[in-house]
Amino acid sequence: MARSIYFISFLVLAITLFVANGVQGSNICKTTSKYYRGRCTTDSSCRKVCIEKDKFEGGQCTIIKKNCLCNKQCVCHNIPKDARTILVQDAKTLEAELLEEEIFKA
Repeated sequence: MARSIYFISFLVLAITLFVANGVQGSNICKTTSKYYRGRCTTDSSCRKVCIEKDKFEGGQCTIIKKNCLCNKQCVCHNIPKDARTILVQDAKTLEAELLEEEIFKA
């Protein structure tokens, strides 16, 4: 029972973060470079690796961890607002159905 509560809590948190990230309106997607090696100290070298190897639009070094962070326009940028709203509603519905299913299993 305790495991299922932790799982549901994690699932709710994950879905909330997913929905919040989609709703915030930021059209820039960022991810750590797969090809940059070592500590990132200059944005120009990071940007070069991101563009040439990772196939992103740009990149910069993070301040604290010194990682190379690549960025590009998100795929969701081209999705109309109505479709985004439907996707968010579907995620919330799925979250509710999973929670209900877990409650009735117990």
